[in-house]
Amino acid sequence: NEDEAAAGAAADFEEMDVFAVEDITDIGRGQPLFSAFGFEDWTMMSLRYEFHLLCHSFRKDVDDPDRIGIHLEHLPFYYNKYYKKTLNHKLYGVDTVGELLDMFRDTVFISKKTKVLEPMLPEELESSGIFVMLTEAARRDRNIRFDLGDESAKLKLSQPGVGSMGMVPQAPAMVRPVVPVRPLTPAGVRPGFPVAGASPAATYRPPAPVPVPVRPGQPWTGAPGNNTWRPQTAWRG
Repeated sequence: NEDEAAAGAAADFEEMDVFAVEDITDIGRGQPLFSAFGFEDWTMMSLRYEFHLLCHSFRKDVDDPDRIGIHLEHLPFYYNKYYKKTLNHKLYGVDTVGELLDMFRDTVFISKKTKVLEPMLPEELESSGIFVMLTEAARRDRNIRFDLGDESAKLKLSQPGVGSMGMVPQAPAMVRPVVPVRPLTPAGVRPGFPVAGASPAATYRPPAPVPVPVRPGQPWTGAPGNNTWRPQTAWRG
């Protein structure tokens, strides 16, 4: 049945010789060699590639037979120099840079004789797929050791951007700054009474009436018919 077929395929995958794979993107039925990679494996593969390039690039750039490699205490400086980012070994669950290098000593190592970073791989590679192969081999080795009870085999990497509950925190919503606005006088507010929302001393005052000159006998706007305004006292003009 399908379950037995899937179990058989998984067993075949774990027993496969990773260094005999011709195409890391398709080892059979479209399955890539890195199909079981987790966040930790992708991180370790990136570190392998970065330190491999760093080791060979430094030698080529200095072009000095007396400076054959980078000393351990200078690694953070040159890592930042080449990659424009900080080498923080604590993000990988270790206490020193040396312990970090031990996590991928299949790619680079610190020579006991010269005390500098040495490569395990040649500068010219037939394919960059070797870094996938090394990472997959290390993943399998960790799983076997962990299944045998070796708790130290488990990687303790910190994943950037993920909170303690494993959820990616959402960016806060954009909030426009509050611009103070003078309160408008609501309709129906009687003069001299406090305005809602204003300070206790703030009250509404109606604008002063603007006198409109009206000559005697001039029709009064708004009055029906031909009614005219007549002064109470005699008008002398």
